[in-house]
Amino acid sequence: MSEDIVEKYVATSDSHSAFRSCREQERDKRFENQALRNRDELLYIDLSQAMNAGDVGRVEASFLPWIYVFFSTGKHKYGAQINKFLTHLNYVYPPNLSRIIRLNMLCNPTGKSGAFRAIDWLVERNNLYTKAPHIVLLCHVTIENGFHLFHRTLRHTHPGMTRTILKLSSRIEENASNRFKAGRSARYLVEDHIAAGLKLVQQKKINQTEEEETCTLEADDFIAD
Repeated sequence: MSEDIVEKYVATSDSHSAFRSCREQERDKRFENQALRNRDELLYIDLSQAMNAGDVGRVEASFLPWIYVFFSTGKHKYGAQINKFLTHLNYVYPPNLSRIIRLNMLCNPTGKSGAFRAIDWLVERNNLYTKAPHIVLLCHVTIENGFHLFHRTLRHTHPGMTRTILKLSSRIEENASNRFKAGRSARYLVEDHIAAGLKLVQQKKINQTEEEETCTLEADDFIAD
């Protein structure tokens, strides 16, 4: 059933091209847009869940479509650097070094299930508390005293999404964007950014291995403030 649902309601480049090559009266542009949205949202959910679970292999496997999306949306440096990273990880670095990198791509500060985070998230958080501990503490104390929210500014309960989901469900049912209706138009046609990014790569209109900018280090740079 899940495979049938994906085949029918989640766009692939081939199926989407087939939809848009039909005659106008046979197309449902709103359904086409929704199928693309379903695909892109599922890509995001897949990456998010893989990171939360600490599944590094799955995270790495999900990078390729995002590279094409970044290229297509003008984020060339993001796409180029991820492409360069994957190439080096799989074909340049020694196996032991690649294994070390994969083991250190994610971390779990709390040790709880489903609580893995990207390393840069932890680094930025540590930088925040290292560089401005007194400011952060002062902010917390001010909020607690001002709003009488003692011991409630750091640990939050999960948000109640029942009403939000019910409202969203009613809007989806009202618009019927997941039901195919031949001849239905749309104000805007969503672009297939994966196909567009792949086309840019094939036509060599972008630099896939963009080098990082070089910087000059001075002697004072190695002296702590």
